[in-house]
Amino acid sequence: MALVLPVSVTVLTPATSANLGPGFDSLGLALQLYNRFEVEEWGSDPDHPRIEVLGALGEGLPTGPDNMFFQTFVLFLKRLQVPIPSVRIRMTINIPHGCGLGSSATAVVGGLMAANEWVRPLGLAVPKEELLEMAVEAEAGNHPDNVAPALLGGLVATTHVDGKIHAIKTRFPNSLRAVIFTPSFPMDTVAGRKLLPANYPKADVTFNTGRVALLLTALQTGRYELIGEAMQDRLHQPYRQVLFPAMPEIINAAVAAGAHGACLSGGGSSLIALASSHFHEILRAMQNTARAADVEGTGMILRADQNGARVLNTPRSRIRKEVSARYGDQFYWSPARPGSGR
Repeated sequence: MALVLPVSVTVLTPATSANLGPGFDSLGLALQLYNRFEVEEWGSDPDHPRIEVLGALGEGLPTGPDNMFFQTFVLFLKRLQVPIPSVRIRMTINIPHGCGLGSSATAVVGGLMAANEWVRPLGLAVPKEELLEMAVEAEAGNHPDNVAPALLGGLVATTHVDGKIHAIKTRFPNSLRAVIFTPSFPMDTVAGRKLLPANYPKADVTFNTGRVALLLTALQTGRYELIGEAMQDRLHQPYRQVLFPAMPEIINAAVAAGAHGACLSGGGSSLIALASSHFHEILRAMQNTARAADVEGTGMILRADQNGARVLNTPRSRIRKEVSARYGDQFYWSPARPGSGR
């Protein structure tokens, strides 16, 4: 029986900003900044992929079997008991690593999305929502706040119920932009978590739960004047400030320049300000305040990504002979995409 398998699969996965202030480990937002991953058949050794990293921001990323993208690609195929192909992987990295913008989550989600598309001709692909559990399992800290928005897009709230992860996505307002300031230094997420207390005062927990409710309501109703108060936090930012002493001054500068609110992005070091106007003025204020504190960095103004990770193309031109009994009637020809000329 002839089976058409992908010669290559290309996946685009967005950056994310977790927490948004008070939503510690439970809120995340996808942003229109992307890492691109291309997988194609190449070579003859499934255990040793050829990995090419493009872009200066990818410098230092592993290029062997320990690469996170490759590991999650393999994880998915092994769960389905599908043979691991010998591949070449091209990674175009546009998201700085270790700066609170979900770069690692793009690798996890990208690997799962690519593997899921790889098995589509076998009838084994699943809706991408079903990849979330495995993404959290593969993510270094087993937290859903970055992988969920990277996978689903938009603003995503996550929680655990009876051992399962539940993720609810909502569209982020198109009128808002994320103004991002990324310092020239990263912040170690593990080191940052070690600074957090084992227990919190009841007043701090109550403070944060109220601010999460206020933030979600403000975004839903367009009451953007409430966002500044809603992005306040007592559970993680005051402790992580030890690693980034200039953070409060830069946040205050963003708000003074017209941002509705601002906070640390994930575990840092990036800062995110939400605004509906004065975007460039806000970014300049953040950069100037940082520079006055001897902190250099770069900036971006980004829209929210509403769609999450996506497959860009799956050209299929190589036909293999397989034993049809292995998968029974699950062999099929993938329909041609519009405009493919097939």
